[in-house]
Amino acid sequence: MAQADGPSSRGRGLATWALGRMLDEARALGVDRVLLVCEVDNLASVATVERGGGVLEGIRDTGHGPARRYWIEL
Repeated sequence: MAQADGPSSRGRGLATWALGRMLDEARALGVDRVLLVCEVDNLASVATVERGGGVLEGIRDTGHGPARRYWIEL
């Protein structure tokens, strides 16, 4: 079985689909906004989050290196 981040999954919209389902679930639970965090150099995640409506709050240092923080209003 191929890993979700393997070459066979790239460019097929899996991350966009997963983000949409997660946002649907958050809405169903009555959540008003969602925080998404990704590494600053993970351009695929940055693109997915921004396409999904993410608004950059800023970049913060974490124990794993700098991370972008995005909010999506629901």
